[in-house]
Amino acid sequence: ALNNLGIKYELVNYCEIDEWASKSYSQIHNVSEDLNLWDVTTVDTSKLPKNIDLLTHGSPCQDFSIAGDQEGGDKDSGTRSSLMWETVRIIEDIKPKIIIWENVKNVLNAKHMHNLEAYIESLNKLGYNSYYQVLCAKDYRIPQNRERLFVVSVRKDIDHGKFKFPEPVKLDKVIKDFITDFDSPRKVNKT
Repeated sequence: ALNNLGIKYELVNYCEIDEWASKSYSQIHNVSEDLNLWDVTTVDTSKLPKNIDLLTHGSPCQDFSIAGDQEGGDKDSGTRSSLMWETVRIIEDIKPKIIIWENVKNVLNAKHMHNLEAYIESLNKLGYNSYYQVLCAKDYRIPQNRERLFVVSVRKDIDHGKFKFPEPVKLDKVIKDFITDFDSPRKVNKT
């Protein structure tokens, strides 16, 4: 997204425990896999810079998702979705200016809403104002009906209460615009 917006940035680190996802990430973003901190539960925050502008995270959604087991993300529960609390631990130590957490819309379900409320309250105590909204990809020029919850938290010393989620924009492409033309004859190597 930052690239698409023309915003220059330096990637400090990323966390991805899956070896193949890490390889893909480093290839897609043209960065060294040495930047991967791997397991978020073992991140040593004393080795991270203290002047980070943006921290993004998307803890695993399986335990919030309606397609999952609905085990939730309670702190110290050991569920995959509870890894969000590891990010809160990191935030507490490095105090980035802005935090973006993305997850499935079902976090707003009555069964899981207490996790969102606890997350926002934890960040409030750490000095952040939080704003959240469900956004759908098709409303932002991506031809996919994919709804996700976004929580944007801004450090109170720089927040002026003016953050607003972007207004939807007209979808001007369809999925066909993004895929290869499969109707054209394929070249076959006959060696």
